[in-house]
Amino acid sequence: MPYVPIGFVNQQDIDAAVQRATKALAPTVVRIRYDFGPDWTGDPSIFFRIVLADEAAKRPKLSDLAQTVELILLREVKVEEQGLHAYFNYRSLSEQDNLKEPAWA
Repeated sequence: MPYVPIGFVNQQDIDAAVQRATKALAPTVVRIRYDFGPDWTGDPSIFFRIVLADEAAKRPKLSDLAQTVELILLREVKVEEQGLHAYFNYRSLSEQDNLKEPAWA
């Protein structure tokens, strides 16, 4: 289990929650990855990397989609109960295919 300053986080529970969220958001969301670490204030945080289907990333109301994704992730992962701050970063599948960043794969 990863150690965060407030205690331990059960990574298996979080993995399962992220998988549930990804399934609920498919096919709009291709995959979700995450890491733990301190945020800019030093507070324990979870950093989500969300890869969107190309068509979803072209939506005129992308902020509405982001809000939906974030609400589902917060609910499934129970971020507040874990004592974590959540941060979200997005990119399209074609953008990731071009950049080929392993952390997003």
